[in-house]
Amino acid sequence: MSRPASSSQPSETQFLALRKTAHLGQNLIVSGLSPQHGQLSFFIRGQHGARGKFQYFDIFRLLQVQFRRSSGDLCYCDSADVSHDFTAIAQSYPEYQAGCWLAQFALNNCLPGLEIPRFFAALVIALQRLSERRQLREGVLTGVALVYLDEGGWLNDRPLSLQERAQCRLLLQMAAGGDMPALDPENWQALWEWSYFQLALCDCRLPPWDGFSAQPENS
Repeated sequence: MSRPASSSQPSETQFLALRKTAHLGQNLIVSGLSPQHGQLSFFIRGQHGARGKFQYFDIFRLLQVQFRRSSGDLCYCDSADVSHDFTAIAQSYPEYQAGCWLAQFALNNCLPGLEIPRFFAALVIALQRLSERRQLREGVLTGVALVYLDEGGWLNDRPLSLQERAQCRLLLQMAAGGDMPALDPENWQALWEWSYFQLALCDCRLPPWDGFSAQPENS
């Protein structure tokens, strides 16, 4: 979305784990986002008789990591500490479904090496809200989608009325940690659907979402 991040080694960053894949037996490849480095993927070597770094690298966890880059696409972790654990999302299927959508969207559309500080922060806030089940998931999804569009310079508010532009600003503030506007579920559903199709118009790679009358062609 903005300028390439520095490739100096070794590095330290926040890392939001969004996907893990078994690799060659006991090893893992864990993919996620960093605010400074965009999308990162870590090779985590399995350890016989101990979980080692496995105990930290679980999806929907925010980590502080020290790492080194390899000559390829994967990184190697020297140390990791859990800053926040959002795995409680899995206790409620609707919130888990929303969290999985956000994870897939982020990995589909955030490139390695590009700084994404606002989107990263909005994603962390969204996962916290989903894990605490204190905000309608459609509101959470709407806020993250609008931040992604705005940070990338793709949020076109020229066709909107002054009232609609003011509403967009409120939603962006909400996604950054502000209060949720007092809207009924039908309004949130309509806003989420509008945001989803704005992403489609920008050629984002969209995971499908149940309940919409039509899916964009690129989903």
